[in-house]
Formats: sequence, C-alpha cells, structure tokens
Amino acid sequence: MPEQTFGGDDTGGQVEEKKKLGGLSKFGLTPDSNIRDVFWRIMASYSATKKPGIDLKELEPDRFALMNAAISVLKSPHIRDYGLSPRFIVNYTITMMLEGGWEDAFTEFLVKSHEGKEELQKNVALALRKQLESEQHSEWLRQYFKALLRQSSMNPMALRFIAGIDDIGLVASLKQELLIIARGDIGQNQLDAIAAIAALKDDNEVKRSLIIILSHWDVEARKAAAEALKAFKKDPDVREAAARRLVSETDPEIKKILKTVAK
Repeated sequence: MPEQTFGGDDTGGQVEEKKKLGGLSKFGLTPDSNIRDVFWRIMASYSATKKPGIDLKELEPDRFALMNAAISVLKSPHIRDYGLSPRFIVNYTITMMLEGGWEDAFTEFLVKSHEGKEELQKNVALALRKQLESEQHSEWLRQYFKALLRQSSMNPMALRFIAGIDDIGLVASLKQELLIIARGDIGQNQLDAIAAIAALKDDNEVKRSLIIILSHWDVEARKAAAEALKAFKKDPDVREAAARRLVSETDPEIKKILKTVAK
C-alpha cells in the first residue's frame, strides 16, 4: 500500500524533530527514518497482510515511541485524513503491542486512551472485544485485566474498558475481583463493578451479593443494585429480598424499582 495513503500532518504546523533509529536498513527503512514513518509502515502492513511487516522484537526499544505515535495520531483533529479509520488504527496498534509482548507500553496506551475523548475509549473497547476472539490473545487479556483490578490505582481505567468491552466471558473470568469491588469499594468504582457483574444473570453468588448491596448505606449503590436485580426478578429469592427492602427503603426512585422487582 502506498505510503501516501497514510499521509497528513497532525503536528499543527510545528516541525517535529526526527528520532533516529539504529539499524533500520534491515527493514527497508533509512537510518534517519522518523518513528512515525515506522508506525505507518506497520499500520499499512497490518492493513494489507494482517502482519506487522517488521520484526517487532527488533523494535522493542522503541515500543513507547510507537505507542506515543499512535496516541498522537488518534488524538489529532486531522485523524480522518489519514486513510485508515480510527477504529482500524486502534485495532492494529493493539495487535502490534500484543504481538510484540509490550505489556508496559500497552498499559500506558490504555491509560492515555482512558484520558482521551469518549470516541477513543469506545474504539479501544471495541478493539479489545475483537482481540478476545483470538485464542492467542484472549487468555492473556483475561489475566491482564485481573491483575489490573487488583491494583487500586488502575481500577477506574480497567472498569471503564471492561464495561465498554461488554463481553460476558471476560466478566465471568473476573467475577471474584469484580465482586470484591462491588461489595467493598465506594463511588464510581463500585457502581461500575455492579454494572459489570449484572451481566452474569444466572450466577447465584452475584445474585446474593446484589441482594446484600440493597442494604448499603450509599443511595447510589442501592439504586445500582436494585437496577441490576431487574434481570433476576423471576427468581423467588430476589422478589422476596426486594419486598423485604421496600419496608425500610426511603429513596422514592429505589422504591419504585423495588416494586417492579418484587412483583
């Protein structure tokens, strides 16, 4: 695919200093190639052949530079001018990092994407869902997100992407970690974890945990649990718990939800 297909300047008119990469002649690139040229070479190769076209192990020292090139492109106001849609750029970038084994760069990519606009977050979540279809990547991603959920500083980012991925298999593999956050955390983390485990509609442990949260001190947590239990309302234990909670519930919105569940 011609290199000009991915042309365009998203530097806002500023002159970008070229980063010299050693030994790039083996890739058919000149020694003074800019890291962004290398990035587009990889994107073009994935687009045409589903392969990087370059030995990613040789580029490991430049993995963060390649990741930052991707972020710069994806946050550029001129992204639509590059010839590849943002969705494909995200997917190929993630594929590059997974196939290169660049876990640290991948984590930084997710952090920076989480800090970006909603469209970027959505495209990353969609790409991760697609990666879960790969036997090679799915188990790695499950273990990766499990590790992230065990780091409190990473919880907001991990929970946001887990919700966006919306994959029951992923949620099931993270059930214990999500239950701990749903029952023991507070604020948005707790609400996101409750929303995530609600997908496991046939799980008794999830059902019991949501019933317990109906008595939580925080009104938003109780409301989230009540909403989640709508999916379980055919269960007699859930109907009974909703009717029991109705007696002491003070919030009118939650009472309305509980009446629906208790029917």
